[in-house]
Amino acid sequence: MTIPLQETQKASKCQFVQLKKGSIKTFTLALDKQNNVEIHPLLNSIENLKKKCDYIIFCQKGNTLYVLLVELKSDNSTGWTKQTRAGEMIARYLIGMIENYSGLNMTQVKFRYILFSTQNANQLKGRRKKKITVEAFKYEQDHKVGFFFTRKPCNTTYPDLDIFLR
Repeated sequence: MTIPLQETQKASKCQFVQLKKGSIKTFTLALDKQNNVEIHPLLNSIENLKKKCDYIIFCQKGNTLYVLLVELKSDNSTGWTKQTRAGEMIARYLIGMIENYSGLNMTQVKFRYILFSTQNANQLKGRRKKKITVEAFKYEQDHKVGFFFTRKPCNTTYPDLDIFLR
């Protein structure tokens, strides 16, 4: 089974990413405007506060909940970290609501920021002659805010979602 991630803008060079999930339990939220998801109904009049990433993927691996904050961009990746940071706030809110409702205390939550892009795609780790390898990579850590992120090529099928859960 795969998780299809698609860009809704037809002119975009970064059209899709496929993540083969295997046996990992997942829940995916598509937040793009074209999906008519209004995640910020109280902020309708303040456009700059309504940033969000394209996808939030919740993945359960053992006792850890991984939250993948995903943005699809073409050649211009400007603003992707603000969009994914806003996605983290949405995810934290949803996790808090679940904890409040169920009485659970989710202590093992790891947030990962992922940019799938066409920008310098052939130089990005994981791409070899248009075939994706599952070679191990490490997330980089932002020196200012401290979040963990990676950039990967888009228009690609990744054979194992597990490579992003580290």
